[in-house]
Amino acid sequence: MRNTAIISALATTTALLVASATWAQQIDEAAKATYETGIAAVRALKSVEMTTAMTVKGIEAGMVPADFGAPTVFACEFTDGGQIPIGRLFLAPTGADPAWRCAFDGKEAILVETAAKEYKTSSGDMWVFVLGQHMSSIPQWIFETRMMDPAQEGAPTLTSASNVGTETLDGVECQVVKIERAVSYGEEDEAEKLTITETIAFGTGDSLPRRVELVTTVSGDPTGGMAMVSTFTGVKANPALESSMFSTTAPEGFTKAAEPEAGAEMSQPELKFKVGDAAPEFTLKTIAGEEVSLASLKGKVVLLDFWATWCGPCKAAMPEMQKIADDYKDKGVVVYGINVWEKKEDAAKKYIESKGFTYPTLLSGDDLAKQYGITSIPTLVVIGKDGKIAKTEVGFGGAEALRKAIDEAVAAVFLSSAN
Repeated sequence: MRNTAIISALATTTALLVASATWAQQIDEAAKATYETGIAAVRALKSVEMTTAMTVKGIEAGMVPADFGAPTVFACEFTDGGQIPIGRLFLAPTGADPAWRCAFDGKEAILVETAAKEYKTSSGDMWVFVLGQHMSSIPQWIFETRMMDPAQEGAPTLTSASNVGTETLDGVECQVVKIERAVSYGEEDEAEKLTITETIAFGTGDSLPRRVELVTTVSGDPTGGMAMVSTFTGVKANPALESSMFSTTAPEGFTKAAEPEAGAEMSQPELKFKVGDAAPEFTLKTIAGEEVSLASLKGKVVLLDFWATWCGPCKAAMPEMQKIADDYKDKGVVVYGINVWEKKEDAAKKYIESKGFTYPTLLSGDDLAKQYGITSIPTLVVIGKDGKIAKTEVGFGGAEALRKAIDEAVAAVFLSSAN
């Protein structure tokens, strides 16, 4: 369903949660009250205008797209119903001549790319699909708080709340609280505990957030999670927004991009190689120290899974990678995890051993990721027996499409052999 895909695109790893659990609680009631008041203040907003920005800690700067999380003007009118609680929306980088802008007037949406002199359009709940790589400019915490009721079944359980102190941000006195919530996900017999830690600075006057630092960790993870820090400045609660901000009229002289086909998924970040291209050669070592080259795998169908131990969606996909490796091991198919962007040298080895995965992982895949132009993980690449790319997938949307691509590549192997 499209609406499910939209929500998933805006949500964090909480989209992976399938069950809640009970853990020991250490809750300061005053901190909990501050947090709950902040949640209520965001959910009560009719409109908001602010400048948002995001930074990521715990990952090399070169691994993050250059404009990721750059300061962006965000103006929005909320609605109370529907899957996406937006009436009208405006997004654009700060500055006099922004590189792009997005507007949604409640019915139609437009994304204008200034340098390319191009624009894209969409309508209704599909407005979010025009954003593409600019999705990170949406203030995630605000949206999730509007869309997800903390009291609903399956929501993370509050396990800890503490006061950090007061701080002045953007000229506003803030009460800073540290909140931990926990859930379990995965199969019952292999369930893991996901802990979501948020350190939030709420304005003491309006109870709206000015900074949110989010860290997610998984039980048994030897590396811990990376942190995303979002800041909100120039916050205006319930302003009267000018209708001109939400204009969906295309600039004169700009060309309209091709419309996405009906049923098409949200556009993915483009890689440097596409289906039909020869896959770039590589030679990497396994955890055991054995060298593996793409040339040595010619004649086999190869599935590469680019992943890291701090990446929750990557780890959620790994049991399916194991199943694919097991199911296709006698069909000329090999599965390799390509470990990238790690903070600790032995992190991948420890994680693989702790989970008992038997399909091989190749280490130090950063250069190969750069060759492919990978900026987001997990990224999956299916390579046919002829060494050409048969499928690429950024993010893991389920096994069905992946297995179909592998089946087609296997069939091509047998057809070639028969001829």
